[in-house]
Amino acid sequence: MDVRQPEVTLRTGDARHDLAYVKAVRDVADGVTGNVFVAGESWPTLWVRDAAYALDLGAALPHPDVARSSMRAVAEDGRWEQDRAAHFGRWPNLTDAIVGAVGAWACYEATGDREFLAWAHEVTRASLTRAEEEVFDGGLFRGCASFMESNSGYPPRFAFRGRAVGATKALSTNVLHYRAYTLAARSAGLLGQDPAPFATKATALKDAINARLWVPERGAYAYYEDVDGRLSDRWEGLGTALAVLWRVADDDQAAAVFRAVKPTSSGLPCLWPPYPLWTGWLIRDEYHYHNATVWPFVQGYWGWAAAERGAVDVFAAELTALATLAERAPTFHEFYRAGRPDGSARQLWSAAGYLALVHHGLFGLRLNDGRISFAPTIPDGFTEVRLADFTYRDLTLEITISGTGTRVTTFKVDGVAQREAELPAGLTGAHRVAITMT
Repeated sequence: MDVRQPEVTLRTGDARHDLAYVKAVRDVADGVTGNVFVAGESWPTLWVRDAAYALDLGAALPHPDVARSSMRAVAEDGRWEQDRAAHFGRWPNLTDAIVGAVGAWACYEATGDREFLAWAHEVTRASLTRAEEEVFDGGLFRGCASFMESNSGYPPRFAFRGRAVGATKALSTNVLHYRAYTLAARSAGLLGQDPAPFATKATALKDAINARLWVPERGAYAYYEDVDGRLSDRWEGLGTALAVLWRVADDDQAAAVFRAVKPTSSGLPCLWPPYPLWTGWLIRDEYHYHNATVWPFVQGYWGWAAAERGAVDVFAAELTALATLAERAPTFHEFYRAGRPDGSARQLWSAAGYLALVHHGLFGLRLNDGRISFAPTIPDGFTEVRLADFTYRDLTLEITISGTGTRVTTFKVDGVAQREAELPAGLTGAHRVAITMT
């Protein structure tokens, strides 16, 4: 049982951001039921994608044992379990189960548990093998876009036609498989195995994504390729964010994406432009669920990607947009339509999306097998930001950042200047980190 109680606090000088962080920490803690993470107040069960994305975005660090038990619970027959959707069915129409690899890696980073890593590596390997045998076609993986499993996320010609959706090749689902190959290569190396087969497949898939789904004249990736090889005229928020964050996109492509992809006033939508049929007059939420609505976990990945690639203005806009949405209800909601809270309250991955913007964006935390480095992104308007009682494995940190920008000029641990903006390997206990930016 995870006994660690998150008490981490954020101070930015802006109550909107500080209160959103308190709410996010509380919502993640309240998402623990029976030592696993449930998806939300209206979804009180464990889902593979909800848990995996939430752990990657930040839920694993304050609750490492819950994270680990959650991922162990979603391995079915030695493979990551595929979530089911009412409109399109399950495997092989939906093929984003490989997201389990992302959640499992977040568990390993939070715990350093090599036994868990070995177990998760085998589950990921078996899941990739199944995908290669059953849904790999012409260099890309078939299947619905990750989490976009309602009629509202696709043109009307696909409504209730799971096989038709399953025959498409979606950006997000392919980027997830790319990420799984890269993580499998990393875990293989840590476990004393040969990483080359996974790394080779990762490179081939990355090349195929860029050859087939990148649209130079748009400066963006297409949402999906259909069975006839035609590209959708829309872009998807999650796939775009993950392609930039996980470096499927090179520097020129990332810069083009930030120019071409324009969020709404409430933040990055899950697809754009909207499909005209799936509009608000349809009462049931699955008929507008994914139609250009704003999902905070997607915002989390978009802002994180922007911070990693140096797009300060893009990051700042998404950070502010999500903090503003958080003010509109007592908890983070599943999604927001025209800026209004909608769907389930206390949605796990929505709260985790804000944690990612703070931890990986504002404070620039980079985790790498037991080490923490820092590459903060501090937009104009902030003068000093402080994160207190932040835990990572056996560390408890108070992190204070002064100044703005993306360049670290001084980095001190317990008052002692360090040559690099990272913590020494093996450091444990409570420590103070002070960073000055320009």
